[in-house]
Amino acid sequence: MLDTAQSEPALQRSFGNGRICFGKKGLVRLFQQGCAKIILPKTYGNIPQAVLVNTAGGLTGGDHLGFECSLENDTSLCLTSQTAERIYRSCDGVASVENRLILGENAYCEWLPQETILFDHSSLRRSLDVTMESNSRLLALESNVFGRKAMGETLTDAHLIDRWRIRRGGQLIYADALQLRGELEDIFASKCTFRGQRALASLLYVAPDAQNRLDQARRILDGISIEAAASAWNGILLVRFLAPEGQELRDCLGKYLVAFRGENIPRVWQV
Repeated sequence: MLDTAQSEPALQRSFGNGRICFGKKGLVRLFQQGCAKIILPKTYGNIPQAVLVNTAGGLTGGDHLGFECSLENDTSLCLTSQTAERIYRSCDGVASVENRLILGENAYCEWLPQETILFDHSSLRRSLDVTMESNSRLLALESNVFGRKAMGETLTDAHLIDRWRIRRGGQLIYADALQLRGELEDIFASKCTFRGQRALASLLYVAPDAQNRLDQARRILDGISIEAAASAWNGILLVRFLAPEGQELRDCLGKYLVAFRGENIPRVWQV
């Protein structure tokens, strides 16, 4: 007798890998594979932009996305994303995102992706690795939203590992990791962690003048409506933001970035 039982088909997974090298005269090299795309829009500000796109429309367990950007000496570039990244419910496995920045002498890189929205039972492992010279500069942002308040979404169970490593002049100068796992209601409610808030962001400025800009950063924070604090040490300026929901976080980040950078936020943020 023939066995007609069939195993369940494997779920399709998305894979994307994008790499860009930028020089003083513009694009040097561009590679894109799978769902990862890089767009170079026409801009009118002081810094050229590259927009990172995930054509898969979001990530779930087993998906992998990676971007790498190299800046040659005396080069500036702002990297942002086309829209918010969505991390959907995972049936199996972890969504993986790996980002790498390499900054040459006197280069300036802005890493300003839009927010990451995590859905209930999602699972994400993300890393940002930066290698920079002692006189190069970096402005790096990551923001996370744990359920959209306007949509009535709440997170009861999810998994997030978000890891940063910054190396300047061959030395590791900054290492940070955020890990959330399992039932999250107690974590969100605790006065030692989120205090009932559901959106957070970290903004890091690494540059020779970072400590000199601490007072400026704190003055800007005085004019925004969410909880935030800034500190500086060893050529690093770090600002943390905590908000009740994603839109309020986004609005305040926009105001801060305009004041700190001295120019408008990327146009894709405003669409």
